[in-house]
Amino acid sequence: MLLGLLTTALSGSAAGVLDDLTRLAVTIEVKQPVGVSADDLRQRVLVSLAALEPDLMVAEGSADRLQLAIAVSSYSSSELRGFPLPFSGTYAVGTVRLTLHRAVQIVGRPAGVVSASVWERERHIATRSSAAAQAVHRAMAELLDDFVAARRASR
Repeated sequence: MLLGLLTTALSGSAAGVLDDLTRLAVTIEVKQPVGVSADDLRQRVLVSLAALEPDLMVAEGSADRLQLAIAVSSYSSSELRGFPLPFSGTYAVGTVRLTLHRAVQIVGRPAGVVSASVWERERHIATRSSAAAQAVHRAMAELLDDFVAARRASR
């Protein structure tokens, strides 16, 4: 099963990776504060997942996990250019990543079941700091759309 899931994940196909996915845990990771809260992002993810057909139950104890990671940091234009300029602004640069981790069986391994990243998409952010929250929300919405499309394609 592991080889099939990993081969499918590497090829970019959703078939097989999202098969039999009926419940998952949701984790949100915000590495730097950029005007978005983990609670707000989590609520948006839960609303998107609740609208899926067929149902996808969110269960915190699930071995399968959908992880949203926000790694966007603020930089001054002097840091980005390498020299100071008068009246320069601050910019937000980084990535928003959505990853599906599934419990997979490894035959012959003592632990047997491990967590493997089997589906992942990311969006890059590069904007004014004042627009960082909007850019993160837009990127997250696009990633959730990608996840929904992949799930539909696997049915």
